[in-house]
Amino acid sequence: MILNEERSNSSYHLRRKKVEEILRQYDISVGLTKRTVYRYPLKLLEHLIEETEKRQPQNPADYFLNGLKRSRVKYGDFRRRDRKRKKVLDY
Repeated sequence: MILNEERSNSSYHLRRKKVEEILRQYDISVGLTKRTVYRYPLKLLEHLIEETEKRQPQNPADYFLNGLKRSRVKYGDFRRRDRKRKKVLDY
């Protein structure tokens, strides 16, 4: 699957739906899929999907989620927070 070519020709909504569909094919639950797409940049998710498909692991869900964890450790935590959580103010 070539997501780079699709990225330039399609809208954000279509790209998001495609990522959700692929994550569901990896047997990742609906709730976790929606939270992941909400919290992480779409470009990062597309990159991790491309890497997962290139390596063809036995369990693609574990490979994808471990890559997501490593990217957060390497590049910092840029996730959007849950809307239900209260923000903590540091004074």
